[in-house]
Amino acid sequence: MQQPITRILRSWNEKPRSTRILTYALIPVGLVLLVGGLRLDSSDWWTGHDFLLNIYSAATGVCFGVPTALLLFNKLASDLDTARQAKLALIRAGAEATQFQRALLSVFSTDDLADLTAKTTDLRNQITNIRNLPADASSRDQDMRRFLADFDILLPSPLERPRRSLRTLPAHYSAEWTPMDTWRTQVHSRWNILYNEVRPTLPGNGWIAADPDTAAQQAINRLLLSGRNPWTADRGDGAAVTAMQYFLRDVTALCGAATALDTYT
Repeated sequence: MQQPITRILRSWNEKPRSTRILTYALIPVGLVLLVGGLRLDSSDWWTGHDFLLNIYSAATGVCFGVPTALLLFNKLASDLDTARQAKLALIRAGAEATQFQRALLSVFSTDDLADLTAKTTDLRNQITNIRNLPADASSRDQDMRRFLADFDILLPSPLERPRRSLRTLPAHYSAEWTPMDTWRTQVHSRWNILYNEVRPTLPGNGWIAADPDTAAQQAINRLLLSGRNPWTADRGDGAAVTAMQYFLRDVTALCGAATALDTYT
């Protein structure tokens, strides 16, 4: 019972001050006129006073009608404003979702989100299989060459030559890392706008589902941090493989969120 009363009081307090003042003033006057009119009606006083009766009835009607009309008008105006704000929020969500997708794709060789998702998923599976292989496995070198070839296609080296091993990334840190650092900053910025500015304004439960949201938020917070950054990993193969696995996992999670945001574009 407390919640409905609280909602009613909050709704009333949100009404314009002029509407509340008129309601406070006219409703009591209307009640007085109503009671007085009923008493006079019971004594047949209105007989022969038709003109006065009309004026009295009109005044009584005004006392009840004006506050009612104002409350209805305010409700209609509020609903229209809410609908307008919701529409503007969805329009902005679409624009910001597009900007986030563009930022995410900007460093890769593909401009198609589905293609990026498929390729990062495949690369993640490849690097996971390599990580699970024994160090002396005969297929390890061949699997790594295949991985690097596919990785070079998706994310070409700024040095414009094939990467021979994962150790190439930290070995050529300045050339390799600069575009990735810029990319990370852009992705961070676009996601923060979506999450902190756009999300709270969306009507109802308008944000993306919990799973891609949680995965993307974790990926953003961990993206290319120490231990998860193949461009700053130790020169050892084990650390480089683990960092690359984390990087591809985070990119895949961000692709999932970008795909979910397609509903606004």
